[in-house]
Amino acid sequence: MISGIRKNEEIYMEFNKNWTKEDNDKLRQLIREKKSFDYINNYFGNDKLFYHPNKKYYLSNKSAAIPTFKKKIDNYSGFITEIKYNELKTDFIVDFEKSDHFNDEFNYIYKFKTDSGNKYVVDFIYLKDTVGPYTNRDIYNISFTLESNRDMFNHTDYEKLTFFNEEHEIIKRIIFIIRDFNNRFGNNCIYLIGETEDKRKIKWYSQLIKDSFDNVKEIIDVSSFTNGLNAYYYEIN
Repeated sequence: MISGIRKNEEIYMEFNKNWTKEDNDKLRQLIREKKSFDYINNYFGNDKLFYHPNKKYYLSNKSAAIPTFKKKIDNYSGFITEIKYNELKTDFIVDFEKSDHFNDEFNYIYKFKTDSGNKYVVDFIYLKDTVGPYTNRDIYNISFTLESNRDMFNHTDYEKLTFFNEEHEIIKRIIFIIRDFNNRFGNNCIYLIGETEDKRKIKWYSQLIKDSFDNVKEIIDVSSFTNGLNAYYYEIN
C-alpha cells in the first residue's frame, strides 16, 4: 500500500548515514515547492542521491557504483543450461581500485585473453546494502565486458559486447576467475546480479555462479543498487 511506502522509506533513511532525516526533510520541502527533477539532482548531487532508497532523483547513467544494464542485451544467448560447464585454466592479470562509494573497500578487476587473442575484463564491484537480506555482509556485483569497452560510467560502451563466437570458452574462463576471486578475496561474501529487465542476462550470470560452486543459495529480493528492479543474491555455502 502507498501509505506504507513512505513509512518504510523513512525507516531505511533514518539508518542510512549517507541519507539522513534532514536530507529527506529537505527533499520533501523541495518537492512541495515543485522544484524540477534537474534542480533537485543538482541541489543534492548525484552521488548523494545514489544512497536514497528508491533513487527517484538519481541518474544511474551519470555516475554509479556498478555498471548499469538498462538496455536489452542481445549477446547473452550462448549458455547451454542443460550441461554443467567446467573451468578452463586461465592466465590473468588481477588489479584493484579503491571504491568511490565505500571507504577502505576495493573493487577487483580481472583481465584475461581468449585463445583468439580477444581481451576481456571481469569486474567485482564492492557494495554494502542498506536494504535487502544481506545488510551486514560484503557484497560483490559481477559483470564483464571487452577490455576496450570498459567504462564504468558509460553503460552504453560497457554493453558493446560480442563473444566473437567463443562464448563457451569465455564461460569456462570466467568460472575459473570467479573461483579464484572467491578463494582470494571473497571469503564469506555475497554475489549480486541486478539492474536489468533482461532475463537472459540474469540467467546467464546465474548459471555462471552456479557452475562455479557446488552449493549456491539464490535469493531474489530488493537492493539499494538495482533501481527498483529485482536483485539476485547468491550465497556460497
